[in-house]
Amino acid sequence: MGLIIDNGNMYEKFKKLLNQDFFVDKSNIINDFNKLIGKDCRKNVCITKPRRFGKTSIAAMLTTYYSKGINSQEIFDKLKVSKGKSSDETEKKKEIEQYREFQGKYHTLYFDFSSELYKYKTLKALLDDINKMFKEDYEKLYPGTEVSCDSIVKNLEKIYDETDESFIIIIDEWDSIIFSNNFTPDEKVQYLGFLNSLIKDQGYSSFVYMTGILPIAKELYQSTLNCFDEYSMLNDDEYYQYFGFTEQEVRDLCKEKKKIKKKNNKIKYKDLENWYNGYKAYNGEKIFNPWSLYHALENDKIKNYWNDTGRFDELVNIINFNILGVKDDILELIKGKKKKIELENFGAENILDEIINDKETSKNDMKTELYSKMVTFGFLTYYDGNISIPNKELEEKFVKVLNRNDDLKYYYNMIKNSENMLNMTLNNNPEEICKILEKSHMAIIRPGDKIDHGNLKHVIEFAYFNARIHYIVNKEVSEGKGISDFIFYPKNKRQKVIIIELKVNGSAKEAIKQIHQKKYYNDLKNRGYTGNILLVGINLNKKQKSYSCKIEEYDNELKILKSDNEYLPNSENKKQLISDNEYSPNSKNKRKTDQESDGIYKKLRSATKKKKTD
Repeated sequence: MGLIIDNGNMYEKFKKLLNQDFFVDKSNIINDFNKLIGKDCRKNVCITKPRRFGKTSIAAMLTTYYSKGINSQEIFDKLKVSKGKSSDETEKKKEIEQYREFQGKYHTLYFDFSSELYKYKTLKALLDDINKMFKEDYEKLYPGTEVSCDSIVKNLEKIYDETDESFIIIIDEWDSIIFSNNFTPDEKVQYLGFLNSLIKDQGYSSFVYMTGILPIAKELYQSTLNCFDEYSMLNDDEYYQYFGFTEQEVRDLCKEKKKIKKKNNKIKYKDLENWYNGYKAYNGEKIFNPWSLYHALENDKIKNYWNDTGRFDELVNIINFNILGVKDDILELIKGKKKKIELENFGAENILDEIINDKETSKNDMKTELYSKMVTFGFLTYYDGNISIPNKELEEKFVKVLNRNDDLKYYYNMIKNSENMLNMTLNNNPEEICKILEKSHMAIIRPGDKIDHGNLKHVIEFAYFNARIHYIVNKEVSEGKGISDFIFYPKNKRQKVIIIELKVNGSAKEAIKQIHQKKYYNDLKNRGYTGNILLVGINLNKKQKSYSCKIEEYDNELKILKSDNEYLPNSENKKQLISDNEYSPNSKNKRKTDQESDGIYKKLRSATKKKKTD
């Protein structure tokens, strides 16, 4: 057993699953997969479901079953897979024969793309490390052999050519790289190309099982990854019963709990159904959240066990600020109503397409995309053309979101005025920009609250929220000779580019000077942007709680059009008469990174969350 070949950790994981008090036997999926082995048109399966829906548990089971390096016959002879699943006796006999034929027949290759991504600064470093681990595993497995290529794909092709040996490939959390901030947009597209070359039309692959949350990106230029049969929360009529618990499985678990006599056995099926049921398969069959249900049985306590809080918090502001009318819809859904809407899969292409194609999204499309995203992450369920909140657990989450409005009043005011903020910027009106910022500041910032450069960037992000309809909003952009706070790239390249630099206890003029010194606008024309360029400097005077702003406008040839649009509050105006020094990189007001200020931001964003615990 190795790290890539016949992964020992996955074997240990599956043994632990077997020893749980509330184990649910999902091994019949092996009968389904055995029928696909070696069939070129159907041998690649991608399952995309929310977190904690059993994808990795299935991966551990497949690794244990198929691996040559793992003696697992005794394990699986006790499970459902060994008995076949078909009601047709002839078909069942064939399933049992295939079970025996494929058990322990292949070396498996296990790739977990969510593991320790923080260690890698580039995609190349990650892929090089994977190839290194594979080479070490293979040379340990076959002493005296040498795997010499610098690419795992080339090494697998060479091994297959020389030995005719094929593998079962298991790719877990394929989309972690798409979500990760460690990799550039170009690297994410290159990663899709890597997966394509690893999987598509390869003789060394007998079967591929790939998991993730995001459905695959299928139409991204040369990185097309269309060699999979894909099954998601919006489209699964084949394997839905293996991810999450079915009604019968939950009833059986309740009976098992009585046999175990664990704790007080207070929990009844109806309690579990009310709290953790509600996901619907394509045919209307009930699917329960397995993570929450297991913990409720284990702890003998009904409560909210939903643990994907990070992605849920992404939706907090969209809901509370009623962007696109979403809050109104959610209020109706909380009442138990359904909303009719036609959804499409939310996938990697939704994240990457804006970057690759500069695609502009209409408000209706944005709303459809948002609800598709919420279904993909498991926040909503979709059945018969309607979205709804699946269960009490998620309903409670949404109610808490709606109750957080007071603590987010600062940000609420910012986003409420975001459309006006963008218009004032495009119309060169620094005074109105400062008024919006100052009004919001006074509404929320209390004595003792810290505001630094990183936290100010969060404020600007929310202030320009609606800009995302027409712009690709990037922060900490490496352009010219430095890193700009924000660059707003228009999706229509004929529109204005906006470059924003921020200062705390400095001046807006200093911010503009820094843009010129670092030449953040240097490569815009070469990248096809033909509209004017707006340089926006914003400064916060912490003591006075006042903002100043300066805007300069240039054409795409960098000829100045407007340079006298500046707003200074009285206190800062006096200060500027005394000093007009250049920006100093050794200033005491050194900016803090997003990472350093995230703690402050989260504190402001969720003050009551600490007060209200389950």
